[in-house]
Amino acid sequence: MSVSARYTKELRERFGYSATWLPTVRIGLGDVGRMVGYEFERLGGLADFGVRFEARGCESVGTMAYASSGGVEVTVGGTAEVASGPWAAPAGVAMSIKFSREGAVWFQAEACVVEAIEDLLALESEIVALNEAGKWDDDLVVVTEVIRAEQGTVLVSGGAQGGIDLTTRAEVPAVGGRAGVRVTASRNIGTQVVGYGDLTPLFRAKGIRRRLLRRATLTSRLDAGAPLSQVPEEQLPSVFLGDVDYDHFA
Repeated sequence: MSVSARYTKELRERFGYSATWLPTVRIGLGDVGRMVGYEFERLGGLADFGVRFEARGCESVGTMAYASSGGVEVTVGGTAEVASGPWAAPAGVAMSIKFSREGAVWFQAEACVVEAIEDLLALESEIVALNEAGKWDDDLVVVTEVIRAEQGTVLVSGGAQGGIDLTTRAEVPAVGGRAGVRVTASRNIGTQVVGYGDLTPLFRAKGIRRRLLRRATLTSRLDAGAPLSQVPEEQLPSVFLGDVDYDHFA
């Protein structure tokens, strides 16, 4: 399994959002593109299709953190911490992240806020109409929600016994966003990404799906309530509005 597939699958399972790969790639509300090879390929925006929308923001700010279960150990100042995060290390303290298996993921994003398209029902109506007119391909998706972060860090182990040793300092933002860091040692780290600025590490997208003997609909594999696989065919509503992920197009 590729690094991008492993990373995006784990974060989807943990947070219920699609993960941006590479994590520093900028994705915006209303972006239109395709999900190819566990990456979002931007082709344009809703404005290119004559579709307008309003954004809804959130003033709440938080930290999002994830570590592969049973695969990551974080040590701060010589003391092992529970690998569920978030993790913080004051300036001048040694920090060590150890991986016990290949492909284990360590993720943390700081100062996260959520932005979303306001009227999804109106958006659905316009996109379905475009699709029925042959102006919106079935494999196109539109980004309807993004999580923005000021700082983000992603580490993916390249092998068993991988790890990275850090010494924190105060001059610049850190891994995890608490203090600056200087890498003193690194072993078997397959992917290391530290990003600052207007990042969008997680997002949600929607796309056209079709059901037998039903009209086209902007829908998803996962929806609120029971999974579609558990709902009897005769009880399925004709329209679903929800998320699509990379696996939907794999």
